[in-house]
Amino acid sequence: MELHLLVTVCLLFGKIMITHQTHMSSVYTYLFTPRGPQMFTCLTYLERNVRVDCEFLATDMVPGPYCEYRQDSRLVGSTYPNAVIYVSTEDRRRSNVSLVAPNLCRLTWAPMADEKPYTYTCRVYQGNSWKENSMAVHHRHLLICSAISVLFKSAPWVLSLIMSLPVAVGLLNP
Repeated sequence: MELHLLVTVCLLFGKIMITHQTHMSSVYTYLFTPRGPQMFTCLTYLERNVRVDCEFLATDMVPGPYCEYRQDSRLVGSTYPNAVIYVSTEDRRRSNVSLVAPNLCRLTWAPMADEKPYTYTCRVYQGNSWKENSMAVHHRHLLICSAISVLFKSAPWVLSLIMSLPVAVGLLNP
């Protein structure tokens, strides 16, 4: 009974937080809004390329948004039209940077077999400002990209809902 009550409270709290996010106070928004882009990494299924997704808050500021990826401070790709001349020819063959949604940039990087860990930095330009975030990544320790893993990384409440649903319904009750 206590487990059912706990699961029900968690589900209701998650539902309240999701449905009332548009009505949050400015203090709450200031304290808990990410300061920079959120990064998610994985390996592509067939090619085993490193994929670094960079999700940011969408705005209507012009110019932009433009994304730029650095690997240990070395520019490896950008969506800015004139920045491609600063990327080395070797890196241009191994990387692809694209804006796959209005608020999502993606780097696809083809690692060498003996490649060491790198720090990837995503910088997003919107209007006259930019925000960045960095993440240390070793391609040997990444999980394979899949729709469900990407969903769980960006929305952990879905995972908790799916895991607690059988308990809430009583299917696992002895």
